[in-house]
Amino acid sequence: MEEVVKDLQTNLKTGLTQAEAEKRLEKYGHNQLEKEEEESLWDKIKESFEDLLVRILLLAAVISFVIALIGGDQHDEGIVAYIEPFVILTILVINSVIAVW
Repeated sequence: MEEVVKDLQTNLKTGLTQAEAEKRLEKYGHNQLEKEEEESLWDKIKESFEDLLVRILLLAAVISFVIALIGGDQHDEGIVAYIEPFVILTILVINSVIAVW
């Protein structure tokens, strides 16, 4: 403890003088953490889509949607062909909302 008092050039009973405290404040600044910049909502949303698995799911949704569009020969399916890409996109949107929240 005596080493610390000696290294800091202070006194345990009286502390620093006003002049010394001001000098150290000017030299070292305030004893506080820097404030972090707040991320914008758009940055948070973009960040939620940077994960590799999310990108793979997004690609799967696009491919599934394209297949549903091109596969027009099957008139029986109709809107059912679009359920799979819709479900994948819904899951990705929910994942993004949870990540941003």
